[in-house]
Amino acid sequence: MGTEKKAGAVEERSLSVTYTPSVIQANFDALEERVRAVVADYEGAVYDLASADAVREAKHDRSYLNGLKKEIEERRKAVKREYSKPLDAFEKRCRQITAIIDEAADGIKAQLDRAEEERRARAYAKLQEHYEEFAGLLAPVVPYGRLHEPQWLNKTFGEVKAYEALEAKVSKLAGDWEMLKSQFEGEPFYAEAERELFATLDLGAALAAARKAAEENARIAELKAAMAPEPEPEPEPESEPTAEPEPMPAPAPMPAQQPAPVAAPAPVPAPVAPSGPATPCVMVIDSATTEQMRSIGSFAGSIGVTGVFKRGTLQQAYERTIR
Repeated sequence: MGTEKKAGAVEERSLSVTYTPSVIQANFDALEERVRAVVADYEGAVYDLASADAVREAKHDRSYLNGLKKEIEERRKAVKREYSKPLDAFEKRCRQITAIIDEAADGIKAQLDRAEEERRARAYAKLQEHYEEFAGLLAPVVPYGRLHEPQWLNKTFGEVKAYEALEAKVSKLAGDWEMLKSQFEGEPFYAEAERELFATLDLGAALAAARKAAEENARIAELKAAMAPEPEPEPEPESEPTAEPEPMPAPAPMPAQQPAPVAAPAPVPAPVAPSGPATPCVMVIDSATTEQMRSIGSFAGSIGVTGVFKRGTLQQAYERTIR
């Protein structure tokens, strides 16, 4: 809405002020002469404050001097109040008029602010739509708001630059996710690491979360083992009363010794046909010798199971793997 001017009208836009500077006259010279004469009696005064009378005298003199000062100060303030009344009235009237201008300007500002909020909302929606198209599988698990940067909505940043910055951020997250899956998917506590990655967008934080979960699990296992009750010893069988010995029967004739039968070798198991898709798994063995591990490995290989033995506890094997 433009400003229209009527033909022939004189526009009065500036503040026209007419005032007469006031002159304040006072008997400063006579007052100064009187004050100097009074103060001269007290300059360099020394009081023996060990005496109660001298303390009272010092306090009296100081009160007298302060009274002279107070009289002058009160008169000065009274003159200032009177002198300032025209100025206060002038400023008050100016503020009343400028408030009318502020009201109109604020109405325009409210419209501009509302338009800017709508523009930013449209820009945000376009970035979110582009993210959902570009991110693929990441979009359902990582909301756009977690990647959004406020400066992307600024006019000075630009729409094209905002799209490029968003795509770079998504590509980095996708790369970190692929790296995490290629190295640790199927390992213990992978879920914790993946959840932390999607929450913080930080691969280092994800690895730290997996390591912390593994350490806590190991501590819990140690605590449970320490708190497990020891097995109670089996009771010894009670002795029966001794009976009188019976006469031993005559020994029967020994039959002719027969050769002991030779046991047939155990058949080698045939490979087991898979009944479903093979999945990674972990077998925990409390302890085994090298020969025992070789035997277990031979048996596992004979049925089509492949893998690698890693010495140590589950926690130790995991830590060596992630290093």
